[in-house]
Order: sequence, then C-alpha cells, then structure tokens
Amino acid sequence: MERLYVVLAVLSVGLALCTSVDLPQDDDAPGFHEWFLSNNQSYENHPIHFENPLPKWLRGTLIRNGAGQVEMGNRQFVNFFDGYAKLNSWKFPGNGSAFFSTKFIQSKVYTESLAKNDIAPFLTFEGVSPPFGDVERYESFLLNMDNTVVNVFNYSNKIVAMNDIWKVYEINPHTLDTIGVVNPPTPPSKFSNLARLNVMSTAHPVAEHGTGANFDILNTFSLIPGTKERLSVVRVTSLEGRELVAEWEIDQTSYMHSFSVTPNYVILLAAPYYINMNDMLKYASVVGGMQWNGQDNATFYVVEIKTGKIHTLVTGNVFVIHHINAFELPDGKIALDVPAQPNPYGFSMYDLSYIHNKTARVHLPAKPVLTRFTLDLQTQSVQRVSFEDGPKAPCVGALEMPVFNENYRHMNYCYIYGQVINYNGKGFSHIALVKKDVCDNAGDLMYTAPHQYLTEPWFVPNPDGKAEDDGVLMASAFDGDKKESYLLMLDPKTMTVINRSYMPTRVPFNFHGRFFDIV
Repeated sequence: MERLYVVLAVLSVGLALCTSVDLPQDDDAPGFHEWFLSNNQSYENHPIHFENPLPKWLRGTLIRNGAGQVEMGNRQFVNFFDGYAKLNSWKFPGNGSAFFSTKFIQSKVYTESLAKNDIAPFLTFEGVSPPFGDVERYESFLLNMDNTVVNVFNYSNKIVAMNDIWKVYEINPHTLDTIGVVNPPTPPSKFSNLARLNVMSTAHPVAEHGTGANFDILNTFSLIPGTKERLSVVRVTSLEGRELVAEWEIDQTSYMHSFSVTPNYVILLAAPYYINMNDMLKYASVVGGMQWNGQDNATFYVVEIKTGKIHTLVTGNVFVIHHINAFELPDGKIALDVPAQPNPYGFSMYDLSYIHNKTARVHLPAKPVLTRFTLDLQTQSVQRVSFEDGPKAPCVGALEMPVFNENYRHMNYCYIYGQVINYNGKGFSHIALVKKDVCDNAGDLMYTAPHQYLTEPWFVPNPDGKAEDDGVLMASAFDGDKKESYLLMLDPKTMTVINRSYMPTRVPFNFHGRFFDIV
C-alpha cells in the first residue's frame, strides 16, 4: 500500500514560504503565488463594469467557492483545500449592470478560530503547521470537518455551500451572508448503526432526470475492525429532505468526490483509494486516513433508480475525481465520461509548499486523461477508450474541472469545457481553458494568455440558443502582470475573449461554482 503524500517528500519545501512576504518568484509566472494568498476583504453588491456591453439575455448570479484565508494567528494550513471558505459572486440583474460580492462563510471552524486567533481543532484535509497536540487531534476527529470550501448547489431554491461531508451551510445568494448550518437527517437503514458514523458525502450532487430532485451519496463508516461499512444512494428532495434509494454493505469505503446519473441509473466509481477512520483518528487528517492500492481494480456500482437494484462491474485500476456526464445508448449500454487519473497524487498540487516552490511545481504528480467508459449491464463488462486530441488544442485531453451545458445533463452531447494545468509542460502556473468536442475532435479549441491564471469555467446557456454551445463561458481569473483579479467571459463557440471586468479586490484561487437563476 502507498500513502498519498509519499511524493511530498520530494515536492515539498519548508512551510515558512507560505506566509513570507519574500516568496520565491517565478520569472515566467509573475504574481502566481499571490493567487493563493489570503484576502480578508469583504464586499457586498459592489458595482463592476465590463469592457463591452453584456448580453441582454444574461440574468442570474455566478457564485464560486474557495479558500480565502490559509492561516490564523501563528498557525497555517498545510494544504489550500483547508483554507477558510470564502464565497465570491457576480450578479447580473439583466439590465446591463453587474455587481460583485465576496464574504467568508461564518462556519463554526471559522468563527471559533477568529475568536481564539488560532486554527480551531476541527478535522482538516491535510493538517496544520505547527501541528495540533494530542488533545487537539482527538478533539478535531470528534468535531469532524466543518469547512464547506469546495462547491455550491441549489436545493429547492435554497443555496448551500458544501464539501465532501454530509452537513452543508445555507447562504443568502443575494448578500452571501451565512444563514446557518444544516445537518440533514440520514434515512433509516436496514443495517446496524452500532459504532458507525454517517459523515462523508460528495461535493457534487447530481440532478435527477425530470423531477426537480437531486441525488447524493452517503458513506457510513464502522469503528469496529472487521465489520462491514455501508454505501447509500440518497434522493435529496429539499434542503432537509432525504429519501433512501439504495444501500449496500462494503468491506472498505472508497473516496468518491462525484458520480454520474442517467434517466434510469446512478453510477458510482469506487477506486481503490480507501478511507480508514481509525487512521484518520490517529493522524487527525483526511489524508492520514487514506490509502492508495495501486494494484487493485476499481469498481462501478450501477444503481437502478426505480428498484434500488445494484449492478457491480469491475474495471482496471483508475482514480477519478470529477465525473462529467453520462447517458444511455440505444442498445441499453451506459456511456460515462471522466478525466481518468492513474493515481490520487494530483491532490498534492494544492499543498502550499508545492504551490510556492517554482522548482517543484514544474513537475506535476499526475495527469488526467479524458476517458469514456461504456458499461454493459448484460455482460457485466466495461470498455474504456481515451479521446484523441484535435490539432487546434493538443492538450485538451488533459482537462480537469470539467463542465458542460447543463441542459444536456443525462443526454448524448458533444462539448466539454475545462481547465488544463501545465498545458505546455512548464508547470502549474501555465493554465489553459479548453473546449473538447467528443463528437469530432476537429472542434477542439483552447484559450490561454501569458501570465493569466484561470479557474474552472462555467457554461451559461443562452435561453434562446439553438446550438449546444450557444452561451457564455465564465471564469474567475488573476492577471499576474497587473496583480488584479477579473471575471473573464469567452465565446464558447470560438474560445475567444468577449468581455472582462476587473474586481475591486484580489480573488484567490477558487474550486467550484455554479450560475443560478437568482438576482
């Protein structure tokens, strides 16, 4: 067995670099390190101005979630994933105006840390420096993770911030104020709950076809060695409404950040990246409790939505962070698209000592490969095919942070958009936004510009559009030359710039977001 962060012995440098005002500069990446520094400033509905008129049909709010602060008092987080959650929003009322807001989520871990001017002992992804003492480590395990720093979602017109945990924080989409924490009920189980914890979920719920509900998963851990753990598919009907679709026992729990849904199935991909709660208690971090078995196969669980029946299909070793889309083929097979990884070592890119070391970040520990799995439930077989890159975007197959036109969710589709890190082989700071045409690779396109650092994009469809790529592609960006943040708008048809607006404050790197029909 291999632990995820073996590679950090090579990649990491002293954590003192993370807060030093004299962080090492990369001559080919001016300002890159500033993209990951804390910013405590808050704004509410600050007017912003774009270089060109906005589309008349553009109405709604883009909300993105990410870390806004990576230290408190004399302690700092080891990994950017653990930075205190801060939301950023861009509001478009539909009259040509636009407004920007940014605020921290008032989570328990954030407010308690502020009160004591130290990082409060809640469970972290990788840990803190200086590390927690024995009592704090035990306390952090009991309090579990509280920092919903990864994504945002809409549950019946209630906007929530989330992480890979069962709890969420409800937020006011108009002001970004925190309404409060929500601990949804767990559906009753036919299995024993003795010495078991219902704590982990995913940061990417998926809409159910044609109902207005969503699906999520729930991991149930056992604290008794040698006993079964549990995996459940749950229908989310409202902010606190949960219905059990299917549940089954497993020997070991795999980390799953996302999954796929078709009109008739929920599809989970369980890689051999296992979570051990006893190790998590010992090391007081998620990473400390995770083990990668590089020689083991991965498993697809395909759940029939109507009956709860579970089909189990085995495939070769693979790790997947983000599912893209899945759909059913005329012959009854299921097509599922993902950026496939050879291992989970890509998480180490967000270790702050790696980010702030220009020598280390030239070498990425893992590279995704855009892949289509075809699942045949009749023969219980899995076919795996990688997409070829088109001549206009030779890096497109390495995309991550994938998005597409959500109007094509559960359907056969053509276009995937995403972020390619290290598109030219020169390291983390060289980022491109790409369009992958899975129907014809001649349609592959990319956008990049010197010293411009680009996050995951989001596709906003034109409500009057006729084609799949009619709309606007938005991305939060940082101008390394100007040392300023801006919202970038690209034409999805051509992947060329159509608009941008600079922000009144720096917006740190952020993970995920969505566009909501709310102003």
